[in-house]
Amino acid sequence: MAYRSDLENLDEDGYTQLQFSSRGITRRPVSSEKGPCAASLSWRSIAVTLGILCLVILVIAIVLGTMGIWRSNSGSNSLKNDNFPSRNKENHNQPTQSSLEETVDSPKALTTTGVLSSSCPPNWIAHESSCYLFGTSLNSWNENKRQCSQLDSYLLKIDSSKELEFITKQVSSQPDNSFWIGLSRAQAEGPWLWEDGSKFSPNLFQIRSTVTQENSSHNCVWIHVSIIYDQHCNMPSYGICEKKLVK
Repeated sequence: MAYRSDLENLDEDGYTQLQFSSRGITRRPVSSEKGPCAASLSWRSIAVTLGILCLVILVIAIVLGTMGIWRSNSGSNSLKNDNFPSRNKENHNQPTQSSLEETVDSPKALTTTGVLSSSCPPNWIAHESSCYLFGTSLNSWNENKRQCSQLDSYLLKIDSSKELEFITKQVSSQPDNSFWIGLSRAQAEGPWLWEDGSKFSPNLFQIRSTVTQENSSHNCVWIHVSIIYDQHCNMPSYGICEKKLVK
């Protein structure tokens, strides 16, 4: 009886032991499956967060770089624009003698046979006892006269055949242009007078008439190539200033 009870106890102990071991075996796989899944999910969330942060940093860097380039370009443009007001201020100043000479001068545009002399102002052409400035801007006879006066000179007065020959050679290089000279009259059929009030001598050259029935007030004179014409004083044309050579 004792031996049988021991076997029964042993069977019960063995059964109980087997139950415990079987429970332990069935529980261990469950705990081992949950551990890797939780780790994998946490690393994925960290990787996604880092990726988003990198993307945000990249966008911020691109925006800042674009703003820096835009500011540098706008700064350089503002520096360039700052140069223009000073130039415009110079253009709005009252005309000086040098600016008038630049407006009127034209030795570069003419085939000059005269001499650029140090006794004459810059850009003036010396011939015998006078200095000459050939204009490059179109103006009326009176406006050319005013510009020459501001340069301490007068519209061309032709005193000799040699001077006429010199002037003809100068203006012949521009066959499409005419040049005012200092000869005018107060009214039609009146006497032709030079600026200094002296009378014109027809022995030096002839004045060809361009008077028409519609307009007879051609009271100023210009030279075209080698021919001298009367013309309406308000017609725009170039002019020739003359001043006595400084010795």
